[in-house]
Amino acid sequence: MRSEILERIQTLLGQEDLESIRGDVRSAMEEFRSLTQEEVRKQREAWTPAEGSTSETFEYVPSPEEALFEEAIALFKTREKEWRKQVADEQRGNLEKKLAMLERLRHTIQEEENIGAAFVVFNEVREEWGTVGEVPGDRHKEVHDQYYRLQDEFFYNINIYKELKDHDLKVNQKKKEELTEKAKAMAAVESLKERQKEARLLQKQWLDIGPSPRENYKEMADEFFGLIRPVFEEVKEHYQQVKATFQGHADKKIALVEQLRAVVAEEVAASHDAWQAASAKVIALQQEWKTTGFAGKDQNEALWGQFRELADVFFAKKQLFYDAQKETTKAFKEQKIALIEKATELAKNTNWKETAPQMMDLQKAWKDVGACTPREEQKLWGKFRKIQDSFFKARKAEMAGRIEEEKKNLAAKKALIDEIKALTLPEKRQEALESLKSFSERWNAIGFIPRKALDSIMNAYRTAMDLHYDALSAQKSERAMETYKQRIDHLVSSDAQNIQREQRILREKMDRIKTRVTKTEENIERFTGKGAESIRAQYEKSMEEDRKEMEDIRAKLTLLRNAGKKAEEESNAESAGPGE
Repeated sequence: MRSEILERIQTLLGQEDLESIRGDVRSAMEEFRSLTQEEVRKQREAWTPAEGSTSETFEYVPSPEEALFEEAIALFKTREKEWRKQVADEQRGNLEKKLAMLERLRHTIQEEENIGAAFVVFNEVREEWGTVGEVPGDRHKEVHDQYYRLQDEFFYNINIYKELKDHDLKVNQKKKEELTEKAKAMAAVESLKERQKEARLLQKQWLDIGPSPRENYKEMADEFFGLIRPVFEEVKEHYQQVKATFQGHADKKIALVEQLRAVVAEEVAASHDAWQAASAKVIALQQEWKTTGFAGKDQNEALWGQFRELADVFFAKKQLFYDAQKETTKAFKEQKIALIEKATELAKNTNWKETAPQMMDLQKAWKDVGACTPREEQKLWGKFRKIQDSFFKARKAEMAGRIEEEKKNLAAKKALIDEIKALTLPEKRQEALESLKSFSERWNAIGFIPRKALDSIMNAYRTAMDLHYDALSAQKSERAMETYKQRIDHLVSSDAQNIQREQRILREKMDRIKTRVTKTEENIERFTGKGAESIRAQYEKSMEEDRKEMEDIRAKLTLLRNAGKKAEEESNAESAGPGE
């Protein structure tokens, strides 16, 4: 940035017309110095004593552009000094020319008797006067007052004026009367600035008109200037009042500087919300600064420099915080992108029972991950939320269909229970068992029912079936195994992984029973003496029941293993297709 400003300064200095580029060069100088101060401040904040160094004093390291900048400024100052000298020399030369013209005009008025020659000299001086440039400021009023006074004297004293005065004086009088009427009309102009502008214009036109008849000259002048003078007095009073308000504005600005200084000195907690809250305070002070009025040329710029420097310090501290946060939020971003990818994969799987809990786990994981930058957080959350909404919307739609299907299945199972209750068993026991088995198969084939009705309908089903099994005097284990076959069919039809889960549960139960039997066998040997037989008998009965339960578990594991193999074979056959 400074190199660009330096290049602009060097380009401007390459132009010959210094007067046309002075303002641009000075503006560029201020920009370069402001950036240099900012660089000094940054180096000071980043400075730490070098390891092993005994110096505790910060030393600024200038850039190569700064040396070139100083050379360019030195050139500019040299050229400007020469230009000012040239302007001063020109103005002194102009002063000498105009003094010579005034002397020539004065001599003509006092000495020249030839009207034609005097008129020629007057016109030559008037034309030449307009071509000569400005004179030194301290002599401007004096020189021009003499010129206008000599003009009046010329028209009054030269003989030719006597011949022309009747016409010219009347014309000038009429012009001045018109200007007086315009001055009267100024009262209707509401804007003080416009009235001031109009008054200055009318005053210049009055002075440029020339003399009017002597008999009413003073009366006309008093009337005209009596109309425009109050405007200038009102303008002067207005600016005095404005100047009086400057100190009040300055006091407000000083208070804002101190408030901002207090905010900068506060220790801001290491969080986005805390820095946003602190930033809101600074921005509010900046907005309030804009509403305060001008504090005068002497104080306004100095106070603004203090305020702006404090604001720069605050936002530099804020930037340091967010620079440190970038590394942390980068890791959070990567974690959330990974969660979005997992959610995207899960959304492809319509096994709602399995994927819904996993999708909810992703929601919890998202909350556990820290926040990214506000912009990235909003963008990533939008993607994640969109996937989640789409997933659960599809699940809800399918679940709505399942609810209707479960209601139909419930009605079918109730009808089947009524059919079981109305069944008259065949006389042959095997045929009766086959009939009951067919009911079990039909029951399992119906499918899921609403969860809240599951216990009641299962109890009703078992009660109806148990009545028939009791009538057949079927053993409890036989009925249990028949019921368990129904459970296996249900597990296979719902999810193949449920078979593995059931096997794991049964094996764990088998291990617990084995451990219990082993401990019981160890304990039974401790009971001797009177009364021990009855206790041993109870333990023997308990172990017998445990062993019988282990046999049932082994039988169930066999059924599960066979069912699992069968399901796997059917699955392989389906995936292979008819052409393989």
